[in-house]
Amino acid sequence: MAGAGWKSYATGDLISATEFQTFIQDQVVQVYADSSARDSALGTNDAEGMFCFLKDTNTLQFYDGSSWVSYIGDGDITGVTVTTSATSGLNGGATATSGAFSSTLVQAPDRATAGTVAGSDIIAFADADDSNNLKRTTAQDIANLGGGVSLGLVLALS
Repeated sequence: MAGAGWKSYATGDLISATEFQTFIQDQVVQVYADSSARDSALGTNDAEGMFCFLKDTNTLQFYDGSSWVSYIGDGDITGVTVTTSATSGLNGGATATSGAFSSTLVQAPDRATAGTVAGSDIIAFADADDSNNLKRTTAQDIANLGGGVSLGLVLALS
């Protein structure tokens, strides 16, 4: 009956030994000196969903139905890996396994694959008027700039 949910008792209610085991003992965090003490105390009476705390390692564990598993909880990030592909146009990723993580990704256009530009394509650029902050625009916006520049071919016949 482990994991049978919550039961609210009233004064004078009678409960069976099975109910007591299920609702009282199986649904508390039991504290043991170490895993040997836990295994000795419980024998084969562990049930899925039980929790225990081991003093020697300060570890919270739960029984998953076949073994005791450490409950990790929210925890800290212990490693970060930034990977860039050969065709991403980025390089400079780094790996950190402890402490503060810092990495600079550098845009490397010569590593990007070739493509055909469409008007809705987004183009990244550094804005020289805004401390070189990274901005974006579309290829169509660039085409719309115009600027009065025209190129042509002049033939002089004689």
